[in-house]
Amino acid sequence: MSPPTVLLIAVDTAAGEQLQAALEQAAIDATVETAKPECVDTTLLRTAVGCLVVPVTCGGMAGGHIAEAATGLYPNLPVIMYGSEADRGEHIRTVADDDLGSPELAAAVGAALENRETMAARPASRPETILATMFERYSEHLYVKDDDRHYLLLNDSSYAPPELLGRRDEDGLPAGATYLDAARGDDLQVINDGTDILDVHEFSPSMGKHLRTSKIPWYDETDELVGLIGMTQDITDQKERERLLRQQNERLRKVALLAAHELRNELQVSTGHLSQIEADDEHIGAVEQSIERLSSIVDKVVSLASSDSPAFEPEQQWLSTVVWDVWSSLSLEAASLEVTSDRRLLADAESMRLFLEILLSNAVEHGGPDVAIRVGATSSGFFVADDGPGVDISPPERVFEAGYASEKQNSGFGLYIANRIAKEHGWSLSVDDSEDGGARFTVTDVERPD
Repeated sequence: MSPPTVLLIAVDTAAGEQLQAALEQAAIDATVETAKPECVDTTLLRTAVGCLVVPVTCGGMAGGHIAEAATGLYPNLPVIMYGSEADRGEHIRTVADDDLGSPELAAAVGAALENRETMAARPASRPETILATMFERYSEHLYVKDDDRHYLLLNDSSYAPPELLGRRDEDGLPAGATYLDAARGDDLQVINDGTDILDVHEFSPSMGKHLRTSKIPWYDETDELVGLIGMTQDITDQKERERLLRQQNERLRKVALLAAHELRNELQVSTGHLSQIEADDEHIGAVEQSIERLSSIVDKVVSLASSDSPAFEPEQQWLSTVVWDVWSSLSLEAASLEVTSDRRLLADAESMRLFLEILLSNAVEHGGPDVAIRVGATSSGFFVADDGPGVDISPPERVFEAGYASEKQNSGFGLYIANRIAKEHGWSLSVDDSEDGGARFTVTDVERPD
């Protein structure tokens, strides 16, 4: 039978030689292997480990966090944390001496190795090596969390540092409060309810990244729900391409609607003049039929240009995520945005972005470059409000009419399109005065995910 393996967490691999010498001096038959702190999770998956030795601090990571992550993966794994006198429980023993060659540390390791009944001490299984390879090689952010939302497995992705191992998102993820609140809500839904959350779009203003996340519950060998498994992809480049395409389509849509509006006006004028001609001539009838066909074509152009998403596919989204996504694409320097509250909703992704882009752009157009905008959730939907001049027409619902424009440079179709999108979703869109004296657009009858 081969001697048990002691896994030492150290930045310098030569440190293992010092611990190996101390164990040999104490006549403890064991082999010391060394792993860097950011690799402790995948090393445990690949290596049969009888005892884990961790310093109080190691390469910017806390030994306590590393120990908690290790015992989260293998609950019975003996852990020795040296350089501390703090009592950390049955499986995590502490040694005050911070010298790897000390007899006290060697004795603690020897005592820990007397208990070989731990899953971590058996040879790695093929599924464990597959999992380790995935975490080592995939560029997407892969992770496993326990039921208290601590990371137990974590790969080194582009935005989630390995220092998060054994910690929660809010302990070190460089993201804003809104993103962290939404992520925490998703975690708790999976852990508490055992439900899958798939392909949720997220946006972090502080990181400047668009993300797509899926999380599923993790059940252990006793079929008990003990945490979650997740994958987050950075889709920032994809979102930028979609934004440019959306802007191009919006320009084409407005050109089509404006042309249709002008054509309709001219056709009405022609129809009016034609009705004044008192003659019974076959040419008059032909002109009338031509005008009717042109009117039908104009109606089709308006219908096609107003429909944003022929393949309507509602999906669950966080209101704040879509709002910040759209806001980042508008490139506004003086204007300010505040998301006062958040909620989940079901909506077609592209239609929802266009809808919010119209409302936010409308607030800037009428409120000025330094307008302050607030977006928040309500019991049945959400609102977009500003501190601009407000809506000075009666009734205010006229702003949703096709071709209505209070500014000469405005096409008059933005809010008309927004209202069409709302109706496609089964929402009700209304406008009123905001608390700050500007306009407040309120959306009601918004469906929540189950």
